[in-house]
Amino acid sequence: MLSENDKYILENRVKPLVTDELLEEQRQRPFGPQSPDMVEVLDFLRRSPDSELPRYIVLETADGFLLGTRVDEPGGSPVLLYPATVYATRGEAEHAVFRLRLKDYGALA
Repeated sequence: MLSENDKYILENRVKPLVTDELLEEQRQRPFGPQSPDMVEVLDFLRRSPDSELPRYIVLETADGFLLGTRVDEPGGSPVLLYPATVYATRGEAEHAVFRLRLKDYGALA
């Protein structure tokens, strides 16, 4: 659950920055360089202020990249997202994670 401060940040700082242009920036340059707006959104997402939301992981396979979620138990294996989508590049998979996290916080429909 988000703290009142994090709710304020999400509603007043993060959500207004999530535009089609920001999504396209992240899709084209998932590893940077990043605009100041992207840095602000990523800083919020990376600190995972809501511990009840999934923590996604990109898994490399022989066929490409899959997405999963981390488990809480130490040494536990990640749980693959279903239905599984195989991404051709790590960048495509990272963009999918970015979009999932934004959806989890209600910043993307």
